[in-house]
Amino acid sequence: MPSTDTQGVPCSNCRSEIAVPAQYAHGDHIKCGSCGMKHKVVRGDRLRLVVADAAPLREALAQNEQLITRLEGELSHARGSFGLGANGVGIAVIFALYQVAVKEATLGKALLMEAIGVAVVSGIIMEAANYLFLAKRHLIIKQVKGEYRVKDAGLQPLHAEVKAALAGFDRWSIRHVRREQNDAADRLVNETLDEAAG
Repeated sequence: MPSTDTQGVPCSNCRSEIAVPAQYAHGDHIKCGSCGMKHKVVRGDRLRLVVADAAPLREALAQNEQLITRLEGELSHARGSFGLGANGVGIAVIFALYQVAVKEATLGKALLMEAIGVAVVSGIIMEAANYLFLAKRHLIIKQVKGEYRVKDAGLQPLHAEVKAALAGFDRWSIRHVRREQNDAADRLVNETLDEAAG
C-alpha cells in the first residue's frame, strides 16, 4: 500500500509551499494552488519541483521586457527637457527685455552676446537641476522598494515609518509620475500649498 505522507516543497514561481503526496512519482505533474504554475516532480536525493510549462514564464518575461522598454523610454523622455533650447532662450529674452525696459540698455551686439550667454548658462543650470531632481526621485523610489539602502541617519526613521505603513498592505507599488501626467495630484498639492500659505 503506498504511503500517504506529503512533503512540502516551494513553488518555483511564487515560493508558496506545495504539498506533494508520497504517491507522486518522479515525472508526475502537480499544480501550485496559489499561482497555478504547473510543476514536474523530481525525486532524487531530495524532492524538487521544476517548471513543467515554461509558456507562462515566457509570457511574463515578454511583458517585463515590454515594461522595461516603456520605462526606459519614459525615463529618457523625463530626463530630456528643452533646457538649452526653449528654457534658456526664454530666460535670455526676459533678460534682454529687462535690460532694455528697466536699465535702458541699447539693442546691439553687446546685449545680444550677453543674452546668448544667459541662455546657455541658464539652460545648462536647468538641465543639471532637472537631472539631479529626477535622480533624487528615482533614488527615493528605489529606497522604498528596498533596492537601495537609506544611508542618511535623519531619513532612516522616516524610511522605517514608510516601510511599516506599507507592511500593512498585501500588495503595493511605487513609481514616479511626472506632474503633467497627473493633474489630479498636482491640483491637490497646489491646494495644500495654498491652504498652508494662507
